[in-house]
Amino acid sequence: MDTYATECPEVEAYNGARDAVRRSAGSPQRRALDQVSAAVGAVSRSRERMYGPPPELDAGALVCGVWLAARSRGRSPEQAADLAHAAAHAELDGARVVDVTRLPSPPRTSGGEHESPAAWSDHELALWWPDAVAQMCDRLEEDFEAESAGTTARLLLVRDWPLTGTRDAPVAYLAASPVLGPVVPHGYREVGDYVSWSGGDAAGPSFSAVVAAPAHLVAKLEKEQAAQPSHYQPRFTAGGPVTGGAADLEAAGELLRAAFPLLPGDGDGEPPVPAAAVTEQRRARHAARGLRLVGEEERLYRVADSLSSGHGCWVPDDPGELAVLEKLVSWLSWNALRVDVLCGPTGRAGQWASVFGTLESVATPGISFSPGGRHRALHIPWHRSLRSICLMRHLQGRGFPARTSAALVT
Repeated sequence: MDTYATECPEVEAYNGARDAVRRSAGSPQRRALDQVSAAVGAVSRSRERMYGPPPELDAGALVCGVWLAARSRGRSPEQAADLAHAAAHAELDGARVVDVTRLPSPPRTSGGEHESPAAWSDHELALWWPDAVAQMCDRLEEDFEAESAGTTARLLLVRDWPLTGTRDAPVAYLAASPVLGPVVPHGYREVGDYVSWSGGDAAGPSFSAVVAAPAHLVAKLEKEQAAQPSHYQPRFTAGGPVTGGAADLEAAGELLRAAFPLLPGDGDGEPPVPAAAVTEQRRARHAARGLRLVGEEERLYRVADSLSSGHGCWVPDDPGELAVLEKLVSWLSWNALRVDVLCGPTGRAGQWASVFGTLESVATPGISFSPGGRHRALHIPWHRSLRSICLMRHLQGRGFPARTSAALVT
């Protein structure tokens, strides 16, 4: 992912340059290049074909495209202008005029200085097109610099990260933005699903991440997302401005919890004693349909069957029960389970969530749980979680995603 981000165009440069190109449509500089194309018959000289008509030449699109590619990859204004001039030179150097009415007026030279009207018109073209290219690049630079001045950054939560899929192409520039905090589980990309129809996508887990993106781009993404139909699941959530201090990481953590409320490090360093809210909820759930792991070997398979069939849930009461749960891992590891967890930063837990996935292993301080069954396992502390474990039968065998519910389960 770091290599991919390094190779991506710089996010602000790409979008500022792209917007400058869009605003140039219909400008006098763009119309001048359109006239240059028409003067030579709009026929490309550098891309000849053996069969069929020759490809068309659009000098405006050519110059703008080369300039955009150069500026979005960190080239200087001078380098971008030189590259645009070189691309136009390959098409127009030595070109013959086929429509003299397209030449600018008044002419720069006198017809008497040339052997024929055709030679005069070709000379006029050779003097005209370099100036038209330079003026186009100057116009693009003015717009680009005006938009880039005073740009600030904002936090942006991006779901379904990294941006390496086919459908991510319009926003792939965000990969060049710095990522703040960890990434959290989002789902799983299947080969052949709707994001892979056009090829180039790979199966694997996807995540949610918070990036520091230019504020005007965040506002643009918010506007585009608001215009989508209501049945579209929002992909972006905007946060506050980036200040450059420790508060940014804390704000990024709050955004991440909107996508997945359990973050790495939650509960670390806390006394291994359940909070009053955990004790209360364990008691209520056990009264409803809870099971105790008493440790009799002949009953373990019955307990595992009750859990795997969804007829009951395990409500922990003592850390010693984890040793018994460890014996059930081989039975339960193939089932989709739900774990109710009290989430929040260390010392400030206060949000209940239901995490769906598979049980990977059991240790003294808690369990290792894989969200969605296909993500790297997370550590869930015993003292603030493991409120209940029961099978979600309807999720089996479907590549179930990592989804949470922030509501308190009663």
